[in-house]
Amino acid sequence: MDNQDVKLAGKVAKFINRFPDDWQKYQDWLRAIMSSRSVLLERYPAWQATMIFRWRLFYFMVYVASGIFWSRLRRYAHKQGAWRTVDGETVGEQPVIRGQYRYILQRVATLLAMVELTLCGIAALTGVMLAFYYQPTALGAYTSLKMIVNNVANGALILSLHNVAGDGLIVFALIQIVVMFLGREFLLSWFTAWISGIGLALTAMALSWTAVVLAWEQTGFWRLKIELNILGSLPWVGPTLRDILSGGSGISSFTLQHMYMLHSYVLAIAAILISITHLTALIFQEQQWQSAERSNCAANPK
Repeated sequence: MDNQDVKLAGKVAKFINRFPDDWQKYQDWLRAIMSSRSVLLERYPAWQATMIFRWRLFYFMVYVASGIFWSRLRRYAHKQGAWRTVDGETVGEQPVIRGQYRYILQRVATLLAMVELTLCGIAALTGVMLAFYYQPTALGAYTSLKMIVNNVANGALILSLHNVAGDGLIVFALIQIVVMFLGREFLLSWFTAWISGIGLALTAMALSWTAVVLAWEQTGFWRLKIELNILGSLPWVGPTLRDILSGGSGISSFTLQHMYMLHSYVLAIAAILISITHLTALIFQEQQWQSAERSNCAANPK
């Protein structure tokens, strides 16, 4: 083991040693990782053995840090009286957080919904600005975008904001689905918020898909052609859907106009309406849940 690996392992051990209770659980694992260095050097080249060893240290560090964070969170919640107990005993093997855990996740979901609505607004506003100059035709699409970037004041910035807002909407919508699932917001009482969240994620993906061909570049053209062929291979409805989207047997100006119409009018308006519905449902249901939780706490103080 070279000096750098020794120093790295020492730093990891020094960090974990700050938490004596956790150090007792993980020190054998760290020793096993350190002793595996010699075995790795025998089986692999030095550079590969170093990479494997450091990857094991990194994984160990992330795992231990996550465990320490969660244990500290549980202790804090216990001190704040957030664990549901009966006659001083914890219910079940896994303690259930009263209020705090779900409340935090629901607040995060609400904040994410506000971010999504903001991104929808940014995408819509920049889209309207771009629509003044964009030409949804096979001959004018690429040229008009180049003109927006090169000749229109702040055109490149507006186009970049539009693209970033669209991509960010997908990312935040997917993250929010995970957060809502962890907060058990898929239950019937949260039906509107849950369904609208999934609908918003799907709409954001559809917006990104319809925007593929709008730049009228080779990458977008051939990607859309392949995807339309895949769509056309679906039984019964596939050929009809492909013809509706493409406007005929091939990709042409009709295809561009259909995608532009779907992107700018149908899906964009749907995304704004769904995001408003989603945020409203989250706020309303969160207020209802907090009211019910306060009533339960008052009725069952333990």
